[in-house]
Amino acid sequence: MTLLILFITFLLRLPSFFEPYWYGDEGIYLAVGQVIQRGAVLYRDIWDNKTPLLYLIYGLAPTLLWAKISAAACVLGTVYFVKKITKSNLAALLTGIFLSIPLFEGSIANAELYFTLPIVATVYILLRNKPNYLLIGSLFSISFLIKFPAVFDFIGLFLALFIINRKIRPFLVMAIPIILSFSFFIFYFLINNAFGDFLTASFFQNASYVAVDSGPFSKFSNPLFTRGILLLLSSTILSVLFWKRRLSKEFLFFGLWFGFSLYGALLSNRPYLHYLLQIIPPAIILVHYLIKNIKKYYLVFIPLYLVFRLLQINFSEAFRLPTWHYYENFYGYVSGLKTWKDYANWFDARTVTNYQIASYLSGDNLFVWGDNAFIYVLSGIAPTTKFIQAHHLTTIDPSNLDKITDQIRTKKPKFIVVVRPVRFPFPKLETIIDNNYRLKRIIGENYIYQILGNISNKTAY
Repeated sequence: MTLLILFITFLLRLPSFFEPYWYGDEGIYLAVGQVIQRGAVLYRDIWDNKTPLLYLIYGLAPTLLWAKISAAACVLGTVYFVKKITKSNLAALLTGIFLSIPLFEGSIANAELYFTLPIVATVYILLRNKPNYLLIGSLFSISFLIKFPAVFDFIGLFLALFIINRKIRPFLVMAIPIILSFSFFIFYFLINNAFGDFLTASFFQNASYVAVDSGPFSKFSNPLFTRGILLLLSSTILSVLFWKRRLSKEFLFFGLWFGFSLYGALLSNRPYLHYLLQIIPPAIILVHYLIKNIKKYYLVFIPLYLVFRLLQINFSEAFRLPTWHYYENFYGYVSGLKTWKDYANWFDARTVTNYQIASYLSGDNLFVWGDNAFIYVLSGIAPTTKFIQAHHLTTIDPSNLDKITDQIRTKKPKFIVVVRPVRFPFPKLETIIDNNYRLKRIIGENYIYQILGNISNKTAY
């Protein structure tokens, strides 16, 4: 039965292997991966605001097919461990379904699909009679180095482990691979003169990115603060009830895991559905346990229902592809009822446009002002600067605009692409274009400018 569940999960993910280059986050990861594969140093030469391992995974073979296949492999691994933990075919099948269908953007190769595997594997190991704490520490490092919010799953798991066992030694053992893995990356970025950028991108600007929509951290009205208080109260109540033997250690374990995982998923306060992929395994495993012990824990379904209902309300306006039409679109394409152009444009009207732009461009380097990293990916042309997303610069550190201006003048990209209307004004870029470039072509909302000759020094400062 396990093989059948894995096969069904694979079939649900199969259409993702045929998707065009259309989803923005995948474009960023692929653009970063391409530059890394050419020998660039992450953060120093190419930049995005996540921990490094996700980009290294993409950099192994920076194609969309590789991203989809590697994400599918991680989902299959997650489903396998959920089955081992719950011994339930239904729980495993539901995990495979929800991690794969477009309802939660499961068809996209986002970080959540990668880091849920080591998290669920950790749960499986912890539930064994003699856990391998060295391996658990290694899995923690992998998860955290893929994306920061994974750390909250482990906080919940480690807190439950300490409350249940009240021993320090397991944590000392787990610390060994954690320290070694972090030391490796620290040493690598230090010798490559990228340590400051590594800290900024992985930690400091992650905090700034979260703060953009969450409000100032000093205010009690900050949703991170209020959710943190609720999480602390819930954890305290669960711990007290466990010590009074009103709760089983399994309930404490799964309950704390789910609570901290939920906090991590909601960390940025943005309504992106793929964030909820993080809570799918702990939610399914917790609900499965409660159903098995429904006579004892039936009242728990009331607060749990309220949590799920609030999530539904908060994410009701979030972008999602309609699940049925997603598979219908795929069937139409593979059966010949749809052309590739119609198939691709179903995902996003700009998809085919990006392919057209990429085929038109040439040169040693390229600068795109706007949030369209796929132009770099499809053209195969290296970015002029290490910054490939306009919103990262303007919402987190606008001072980098001066550095970009200097790099454009130094590297003299043959083409500059500006996505108009411009969401993030860049007056110095407009001055460079006016003095040194001419408009060659407009494709959709993309204005393509070609260099006239040597860039003049008339750029205003």
